[in-house]
This record gives sequence, structure tokens and C-alpha cells, in this order.
Amino acid sequence: MAKRKTSKRRYRMITFKVFDDTDSDILDWWEGIDEGERSDALRDLIRGYLGKQPRRSKLLTIPELLEVRQDTLWIRDALNEMPGYLERLVQHVAANGVAQIAIQPEARAPANGIVLQPTEPALSDNDSDRRARRMKRSQW
Repeated sequence: MAKRKTSKRRYRMITFKVFDDTDSDILDWWEGIDEGERSDALRDLIRGYLGKQPRRSKLLTIPELLEVRQDTLWIRDALNEMPGYLERLVQHVAANGVAQIAIQPEARAPANGIVLQPTEPALSDNDSDRRARRMKRSQW
């Protein structure tokens, strides 16, 4: 029995260049999308830019599922920003020395009785410079 030849959909390939140095945010976004969903994501972005409604699956019309998706995207963005935040925090602490911890007098001791005292000296300038160079070389 001969197989019927199915007609293929006609298409055009649209390509563009993305540069590592100036378009790293686009590359990060692109690599964060599952490979089977990249074309759909680009189509939705272009339709959104044109002012048209993106074609969404019927599952995303469920309000609870849409909220879960938005929360998941927020968490992903927060996790992507975390290394930069932690790097800035460590640099701030290194530049300003060890955080000053107020030692309270006995009469005003906290309810749990724990009084924190600094245990380590601040980093020397040499150690701070070495740490800054090492952090610049690290890949997040």
C-alpha cells in the first residue's frame, strides 16, 4: 500500500546575530528557554511588539496556573540576579571592614542572653585585593 505524501507547511527562516559582549542578557534569556519552546517564545515576543495577542495554550488561561508561572519566572530572575548581589555584598563588606556589632551592657542584654562579639579581624588590603581579583575571574 502506497503512503500518501503529506504536504509540508511553507516557512521562512529568520535569523539575526547576537554578540557575546553587548547582548549577553539576550543570550542568557535564550539559553534559559527550553529548546522546543524557543521559536514559540520569539513568535510571542514579536506578536506582542506588533500589539497582537500572543498565542497561548489553553492551560495558561487558568488563573492559578498563570500565577504559578509568574511566580516561577520571578524566582528564576531572583536566582539569576543572586550571584551579582552576593558579589556586591561581599565587596561592600570587604571595603567597609567587618560589620560593627554593638555590645550591649549587662542591664540591656537581649532576652536570650546571647551577645555577639567580632571574632575575626578585617581583611588586610592585600587580602582584599586578592579576593577582588579572584571574584572578577570567577564565572557565575
